Amino acid sequence: MNQPSFDTWTSVFLFASVQGLFVSIVLFITGKENKTANKLLATLIFLFSVTLFEYVLYWTKYLYYWPHFMQLTENFPLLFGVILFFYFKGVFGTHELTKKDLWHLLPFLLFTIYQLPVLLSSSEIKQAWMENKRVLPSLFMWPEPLRGWKWLAWPRITHMIIYYCLIWFTFKSHSTSNPEVRVWFKWLTGLFLAFIISYTSYFVLVRFPFFSVEWDYMISFSMMFTIFFIAWFGYLQPKVFSGFSLVESVQLPVKYKTSALATDVSNEIVDLLDVAMKERMLYQDPEIRLEKLADAIGTTRHYLSQVINDRKGMSFFEYINSLRIEEAKSLLADPNKHKLNVIEIAYQVGFNNKVTFNTTFKKSTGITPTEYRRKFASVVLKD
Repeated sequence: MNQPSFDTWTSVFLFASVQGLFVSIVLFITGKENKTANKLLATLIFLFSVTLFEYVLYWTKYLYYWPHFMQLTENFPLLFGVILFFYFKGVFGTHELTKKDLWHLLPFLLFTIYQLPVLLSSSEIKQAWMENKRVLPSLFMWPEPLRGWKWLAWPRITHMIIYYCLIWFTFKSHSTSNPEVRVWFKWLTGLFLAFIISYTSYFVLVRFPFFSVEWDYMISFSMMFTIFFIAWFGYLQPKVFSGFSLVESVQLPVKYKTSALATDVSNEIVDLLDVAMKERMLYQDPEIRLEKLADAIGTTRHYLSQVINDRKGMSFFEYINSLRIEEAKSLLADPNKHKLNVIEIAYQVGFNNKVTFNTTFKKSTGITPTEYRRKFASVVLKD
């Protein structure tokens, strides 16, 4: 048996695996807004990290010395789509997870039972298998699971494709109200699709003579990129680690099932809202949320959301961002504020980062903040 060793790529993948474990721990213990969604995302990153770690052990030949990792993650792909589906359910608030949702785990449980002959084998038997000695037991009188590992990949691939489509068509419409939501949804689903493609490519290319270990790295690279992306996006958008709770960012398709607000009550909430925004400028708070604003003006989040939808004609985040953009336009056009750079203005009006500010500003005005400032600077010079 060859001596265990690391190369550049396996070292990078090991680092990504460790980072993923760290990110999953951070996600699991944080999440003030949406703990359930955070724990689901943490679980997904944890499974990716453990899978990546098993791959590293396999490539470096250290799996022989850590034999109980053998085939441990084989059925994890049957959980990736399910967890991501549950995660977006929690994020968009479309459904509370109940015991009835456990049926989604049935394929994983069935395939795990099939893998029991491998998973329950001793270290010696697993090491013997790695030495090409066909000694794995056959429980329940069925064929050795490892002999059928390639065909077992196709049900997993089909399962992931089904859940990708289910996620995309179920939640795509919910992600259009807010730029931050749209970017997060598209990237996370896009990375899941990239993983499916790389996973599928491996089981296609492995049949050809030109296949090499570098092709095998594709799957790990997609998982590594997902881990790095979530860590990076979490740095830019703290809401990833505090727990996305985007119910308020989605325009409600129907009225509340409770009775409509009386006109005088609605007028009073609008007045309180206008005062809170014009005098207290609560929209400048980068952590403002529907519930926090409702508490500030002395109403409920449901009443406030209904008033914003009915009287302002937009969702909560659209309303907040519209106020931020109006103030930003005023600051950009003010020659006395020319010393403020764009990112300073973004922070001052309540945005967390320059990317979201630029995207929202351009969507509202058709031009970037820098172009907007130049436009008004040229007007001043002409005058």
